[in-house]
Amino acid sequence: MLTGFELIFGAVLLLLGGETLVRGAAQVAVRFGLSRLMVGMVIAGFGTSMPEMVVSVRAVLGGNPGLAAGNVVGSNISNILLILAIAALIRPIDMPSRRLDPEGIILLGVSAGVMALGLQETIPRWQGAAMVLLMIGIIVMKFREDRTAEERRPATEDVVETVAPLSFDSLKPFVYILIGVVALPLGGDLFVRGAVNIAQALGVSDALIGLTIVAVGTSLPELATTAIAALRGETTIGYGNIVGSNLFNTLGIFGVATMVGPMQVPETVVYADGGFMVAATGVMLIFMSTGARLNRIEAGIMLAAYIVYVTARYVYAMS
Repeated sequence: MLTGFELIFGAVLLLLGGETLVRGAAQVAVRFGLSRLMVGMVIAGFGTSMPEMVVSVRAVLGGNPGLAAGNVVGSNISNILLILAIAALIRPIDMPSRRLDPEGIILLGVSAGVMALGLQETIPRWQGAAMVLLMIGIIVMKFREDRTAEERRPATEDVVETVAPLSFDSLKPFVYILIGVVALPLGGDLFVRGAVNIAQALGVSDALIGLTIVAVGTSLPELATTAIAALRGETTIGYGNIVGSNLFNTLGIFGVATMVGPMQVPETVVYADGGFMVAATGVMLIFMSTGARLNRIEAGIMLAAYIVYVTARYVYAMS
């Protein structure tokens, strides 16, 4: 009974913390006239990944590195095949051109690279630091591109309108951010405890629980943000949210978790789940570039693939 309470209440706190943190950060960001893709990728994407950060760090500190690795890989898979698919089923996601998205290509490269690092017996802390520095470099690059585009944009062109502009004397955004900062670690602590207890009761590995239950639970903010963006017709924000979130998961969360403690990635996660994550990212890029949109048929294929993947993983674990 207590385990169920920890899992459910932890998920609620994670959802509340992720939502309020993103809302506050987005309201501050809009003041500076950032683009939809920038808000979706950096503000919404990175902000909604904070639950994964908290859960992964707590897992490593608690001696469960397999849970941390599984959480990152599982979150990336669920973000693409579950959350992005649901958003596209609500409203097809348009792309401005048929070209492969450069941020998506970067995501594909870092996903494959980090999984390659997992082939080591233990990933050293310096490599975790290198991941974090690379993530910071991507943020700076994207911000500079966005500011350059903003300077060239005609004065009559629309700017981000996801939330109403605020005056700096308003404290509401900062209250949102404070609530998120408090709720996220509390929710992450409860969620990890409940997930580990379930893993022990079922007799399955921490990595498998991280790949499924924890991954979906910590992806609730991404689901809320992406679905709401789709309902409002802001599909660029929804897509940017997924790409930004996965970049932050792969480089930021995995990097910080590696810096916190010794990171040992289970072979199954590297070869099976990591390979599936890289393949899912590639499929997403192909679908987004064909017809310049992710349509409902393609979204249905992605969702079906996720169901088959989760089912296969549990069948394998129980056999």
